[in-house]
Amino acid sequence: MDDVARVAGWLRDAGQVVFLCGAGLSVPSGIRAYRSGPDAVWGEYVLEWGTREKFLSDPAAWWRTFWLGAHGELLQAGVMPNMGHHALVRLVGRSPRDLVITQNIDGLHRAAGHPEAQLIEIHGRHDRFICASGGGCAGVDDAVPSVDLSRLADGVFPRCARCGAPMRPLVLLFDEYYDGHPGFQAHRARRALDAADVVVFVGTSFSVGITSSARRAAEVSGARVVNVNVEPAPFSGVTELTGGAEVVLPTLAAALASR
Repeated sequence: MDDVARVAGWLRDAGQVVFLCGAGLSVPSGIRAYRSGPDAVWGEYVLEWGTREKFLSDPAAWWRTFWLGAHGELLQAGVMPNMGHHALVRLVGRSPRDLVITQNIDGLHRAAGHPEAQLIEIHGRHDRFICASGGGCAGVDDAVPSVDLSRLADGVFPRCARCGAPMRPLVLLFDEYYDGHPGFQAHRARRALDAADVVVFVGTSFSVGITSSARRAAEVSGARVVNVNVEPAPFSGVTELTGGAEVVLPTLAAALASR
């Protein structure tokens, strides 16, 4: 039995499966990876600029330099889900308990038709914006779908319609915590990882907190661990399905459907 067939059997028999997805899933769609590859955002300025402290120091420069500079492709027409995203929709169709936790803020899971009830965007969304006042304003929790960035060149940045504080994207910054906003659904993600029988990492570099949490949860529960990636996981005890997610996940979905 090859590894794809073995993993398909695990998925078929599992009470709950969690797919934990990273930037490698979206690279074939034209989205730059954060930490690996020649065009990785990580290698440019994400550590320096990707913080709440930097945002508050100069919101207009942050929007221009970091947000549009590092995420401009998200605003372009024609960025579409790839075969990996579509395969994930089929894979979670196995059971309503199965879940995708994605580090990606690009919205491509939803664009592929992924059920909202089976999706946690743990690092937020590029297309939702909140008040950055830090508390006391309803706009902190009530995200809006758009902001006006047309006057950034003149130093004019979007402000909250309620209190006048700067507006920011609903994304997790590097000096923030997963529990910092209800939109990240951190508690739900942790509960799912604790209950999972199989955890499938997809296109992640294992460099963020949620991947560490997933590894610890699997070690405690004895869940099976699978890595779908072009590179092996940096730890043992994992079944490797080597290759791009846009190739491996459709193959896995087909194998599961045939069982």
